[in-house]
Amino acid sequence: MMMKMSGRSVSCCVALFLVLTSVSAVQKLKSINDLKKINFDWSVPKHSLVLLHWFANTVDIDNNDVIRLTFDPNEDYGSHHYGNYEGLLDPLPQGRYRYYTVGNLNQDTSIPLPQYVLHPPTEYVGRNLDRIIFRVREQNTGRQAGQTIDQVYITQHYGTSNAGTSYDPAHTYWITPNLLRQIREFSVEENHRNSLSELRDDFGSNINDSQLRHLRNIWGNLACLGLLLFIVIQDKSSNNQQNNRSQRVAKRNAPDVVISIPENRQNHDVVVTGTLQELLHQDQITLEVVTGVNGKAKILWKHVTRHRLTEGVMVVLFEDNEGQEASFYKTIGRSEGSYDTSVPLNDGLQARLHKVRKQCCFWTGVGQEICRGTEFQNPNAVDITGCHAKLQLLVKDGKACARLYVKKSFREWRKEFNNSWVGFYTSADKGTNEYDWWQWQWATKFTPSTDFGTPFYDVYEYRSGMTIAPGVQARFILRDGIVKACTPSWR
Repeated sequence: MMMKMSGRSVSCCVALFLVLTSVSAVQKLKSINDLKKINFDWSVPKHSLVLLHWFANTVDIDNNDVIRLTFDPNEDYGSHHYGNYEGLLDPLPQGRYRYYTVGNLNQDTSIPLPQYVLHPPTEYVGRNLDRIIFRVREQNTGRQAGQTIDQVYITQHYGTSNAGTSYDPAHTYWITPNLLRQIREFSVEENHRNSLSELRDDFGSNINDSQLRHLRNIWGNLACLGLLLFIVIQDKSSNNQQNNRSQRVAKRNAPDVVISIPENRQNHDVVVTGTLQELLHQDQITLEVVTGVNGKAKILWKHVTRHRLTEGVMVVLFEDNEGQEASFYKTIGRSEGSYDTSVPLNDGLQARLHKVRKQCCFWTGVGQEICRGTEFQNPNAVDITGCHAKLQLLVKDGKACARLYVKKSFREWRKEFNNSWVGFYTSADKGTNEYDWWQWQWATKFTPSTDFGTPFYDVYEYRSGMTIAPGVQARFILRDGIVKACTPSWR
């Protein structure tokens, strides 16, 4: 016998169903073995592993699996409230609970993410899509030890080409305290109790002693992180090969193999070909944009293999990671080297390695992408001592520029900075009065930024006529010649 249900009853049932299935549909990862099942080579950014490693080693976890906050979730590391408006996660339970998200690499904040998260090795550079969401039980506001975390997730934005800035539920994973505890074993702290060989044995990795030594030489004090990434990504690949002996033998006899471009490449239809030996060394290719002569960009490359050079490759310069139109390209014939380009140095420039595409007669063009380097980035801002403000040295079109970040609550900054100025110096060895000729500006004369903003600071800029070069420094000088901030020397 069928029972009729009113429209209101149906709506209630549907709502109840959605509540019960929202998080139950999210895959729970309980251990590193579970983490290995995630396809970090394709559908999930590898950078999310780096971000998760940082988070696991930043929070505190006690013996009862209680996760305690060690930072202000409303400000530090660019962390901020997440409203869960698309219903990605469970509705908040009764009590003082709140979701937060962290992981935006472009946030300007008083406590930034560490450099290894912002600028990881090339293969693990992301497209700023991956995030961590955590749920906090708010007993107090601000930085209080009483704040605890009861749920942690890794997720990613769809990206601007798909569904705007919404998170992708198909690639959202619930991270348990046990998994966080295992990741904490790979801490990069100097007093870490476990050696690489002990970690390898504890987690059943097939990396050998020679590879461990190589990993330590390449990764330095981040070797534990490198080992974690190897275990999650490379061990899985090795095990998949061992599970199918016939395929492995076929690959050994074949001159070439085909693999998919990793996540940090944008075109998922592109494939890379090469011998198995070439592929094993491909991740060692280094591409970098640095400061060249006369404020121009210079491309550096290392470890391009002989097979690639014989096949024909070129270094190509793009405006940024999203760029599709080459600003400069040059065919290379050596495994390492550099080229000074004619492109003015700017934030975001990126070098990529491409195949050479043969055109009519002797003409060549930019062919298939092989790999890409990190984007060139301006150095971080430094605090102006005793003030709620920061100073940053940056480059625009090859010229040295300065940026002032003034906290929005610092309303009397113009009065405080009256007769204060910013000077540009060719090196850190120069005295306060030895700034470059006419390369200075009153702090109150800086103009509001039209292309850069932050929710916590008002931003002001000054563009000098000084060509950027290694050693250049900017200083904030208070009245009476007191230096309140010095930027790092330009590299």
